[in-house]
Amino acid sequence: MGFLSSVFSVVSSACNLISSAASRIGNSLVKSATSIANLGVSLATKVTEAIRSVGVSLGIIRPEDNLEELGEKAILSEKKPEDFDSINEYINHLNNNVPFDKDKFDRLDEKELLARSSIGASITLKGINEKLDTVVTPEFMATVASQELETKEIVSTIKAYKENDLKLEDYDLYLNDELTLDETTKHSGALVEAYQKLEPELSIEEIENKVMGLSN
Repeated sequence: MGFLSSVFSVVSSACNLISSAASRIGNSLVKSATSIANLGVSLATKVTEAIRSVGVSLGIIRPEDNLEELGEKAILSEKKPEDFDSINEYINHLNNNVPFDKDKFDRLDEKELLARSSIGASITLKGINEKLDTVVTPEFMATVASQELETKEIVSTIKAYKENDLKLEDYDLYLNDELTLDETTKHSGALVEAYQKLEPELSIEEIENKVMGLSN
């Protein structure tokens, strides 16, 4: 089995495992978890890490929370997110009321862990969206994770896009210079605002250079 086909096999098996948990976790989590797993093992790992750090910074999960374990508990839980008033209550339920077999968990293979980390990440992403009242997609997180943006840069970008009524899914189009001039100006304006708040000590020129550098 070649490297690519083995990666594909891990990804497709993980996606099957996620789909088979639909009755436990609900369709919206299946959709975003599948999107994360479909990124492939290495990018999914980066995305999961980025989602985790944003989740911790916003108080959605605790610093000690492990997204693979969170996914495992979601699969075992009798209740899904729709049974709770907020995703935070659901996460508390998973942490406090759903035991799991640590020995069995430690023996899970790569595809089983990818499925669980993707589910844990999609739960956290749902929490991020609830907290910031916006729609952050796995694809957006894949872009910022690939850029290796810091957590505070990711959060500031999300907030700036919301404040300026811009769609986060267009961020990638902006970076690839695929928007109209008018749209591009709006995006760069929003990003300049975001970075000014993050680094008030920099001059406007330095900020503009930084924002231009995002798309290279």
